[in-house]
Amino acid sequence: MTSGRTQPTRPKRPPTGSQGETKETRVSQKPLDQKQGLSNRGGWLSILMAVVLFIGALLLISSVSGWLGYQSGQNQRYAQVTVTVDAYLTSQLAQAVEDVSNENYALAQERLMYILSVKPNYQPAMDLLVDIGVIMNITATPTAVPATPTPSPTPDLRPAEEMFSSVLALITLEEWTPALDTLANLRRINPEYKIVEVDGLIYLCLRNRGIEKILNRDLEGGIYDFLLAEQFGPLDGETENYRNWARLYLLGNAFWGAYPEQAAYYYGQLVSAAPSITDASGVSAFYRYWASLLQIAEDLAKEEKWCESSEGMVHVLGTWDQAYVYPTATWVYQKCLLGTPSVTPTPTITTTPAETETPSLPAPSESPTPGGPTNTPGTPTNTFTPSPSPSPSSTPTPGG
Repeated sequence: MTSGRTQPTRPKRPPTGSQGETKETRVSQKPLDQKQGLSNRGGWLSILMAVVLFIGALLLISSVSGWLGYQSGQNQRYAQVTVTVDAYLTSQLAQAVEDVSNENYALAQERLMYILSVKPNYQPAMDLLVDIGVIMNITATPTAVPATPTPSPTPDLRPAEEMFSSVLALITLEEWTPALDTLANLRRINPEYKIVEVDGLIYLCLRNRGIEKILNRDLEGGIYDFLLAEQFGPLDGETENYRNWARLYLLGNAFWGAYPEQAAYYYGQLVSAAPSITDASGVSAFYRYWASLLQIAEDLAKEEKWCESSEGMVHVLGTWDQAYVYPTATWVYQKCLLGTPSVTPTPTITTTPAETETPSLPAPSESPTPGGPTNTPGTPTNTFTPSPSPSPSSTPTPGG
């Protein structure tokens, strides 16, 4: 029998796990563990990315350094090659000068033409090559031996004043050679007579005779007169223009036919300044320039460089439009675009130009413009119109 007092009810303890944790505790701690794992994983990824970026930066720096080193090495190599080539060309020029001193002009010409094929604007070689041509032209002209002895000319014994007046009259008539002969006689019989005035007249006659020779297709003779005139005073700008034109034409002749690129380079500098200048052949600088361009385009076609040849033909026809070039130009153009020609090309290059007309020559006082033509010129001519020679009243007073 039980007593009337009731026993207090003791609260039940929740079941515990093996580690003394409740289910609620384990459930609440599980997301925290997942977040901590993700945080650790993100840290490792950040470290990995940093390492990858660092390695990439090192590779990039290494590549850039290697490229810069390669470029520096290439530049040094090019510089070394340039120095070596220049030194070789200089040695060839020195040997050409030695050949000239030994009167071996043909070998000197070969050396100089090689130098100019490598370096077309090498001024010392250009000047020496032209001078050799002048020397060979002056010395190679044979002198006929007369059948009977010819007496020496009788010296002019007229008074010096009369001879001097005669020189002035001859200069007025532009008789340069007789005036020079009279001045030579005057200087021989009376060396002290009006030294400065006589030197000035000799300079004037040589200068004007040189221009006259160039206008009459004697380019070497004109250059030679200019060389003699320089012994009495410096050449003026107009005379320098004539000498430069003659030299450029002769340089083009040195490469004419065999090296069309070099020939076109020199003739091209005459096209805008003196297109009708010529030598004894009567072929103008303009025609030689045009024919050289055509030869270049045809040589490219022979090498089956069709598109380059087509561009050259366009330049040829733009410089001087000639109908007989059309078949070859069309054939090359079709080879470039289609690869199948529809017509058989015909030879277009000729060695002797037809008698045609050329644009008028600018005044000699204008400076020659280097380079090729800037517009389409007219047809070439073989005429060369001189400008009036200075009157005796404008006699220059040379130094010395």
